[in-house]
Amino acid sequence: MTQGAPVTTTTSLTAGVPPIVAPRRGGILIVEDRDDVRQGLAQLLELHGYIVFEASNASETFAHFQASPSGIALILLDLVLPGPGGAEIRAAQLADPQLSEIPTIVVSAYAPDIPSGDALRAAAWFEKPFRFDQLLDEVRKYVTM
Repeated sequence: MTQGAPVTTTTSLTAGVPPIVAPRRGGILIVEDRDDVRQGLAQLLELHGYIVFEASNASETFAHFQASPSGIALILLDLVLPGPGGAEIRAAQLADPQLSEIPTIVVSAYAPDIPSGDALRAAAWFEKPFRFDQLLDEVRKYVTM
């Protein structure tokens, strides 16, 4: 029997465990270029008692960021938008210390590709079409009324 290099395993109590995030007060910013999808999500969330802001592109999103950075508790972000897309919006958000802590849920027609998905540091990822009750369960983790 030959001996190879010793096998070491390290386990961390926090490895693979997402950080505990306390729900935040504020509105939900929906960034989606399709009016029917954005307005439908907004109506459903409002029916559940949430405050909702809407943006259909990057410039509207940045206007919301400027107008009320502390009033946004969660962002629902589509990746494919006219002009700068969701990835560019998220990069700008993460670069701003005042906005970087706002959790973001990606809502996209495309499954995440791991390298770019990791760079987005999304709290969750929903591939369209999705079930609203599942999205609502995720929203409740991040937003309190």
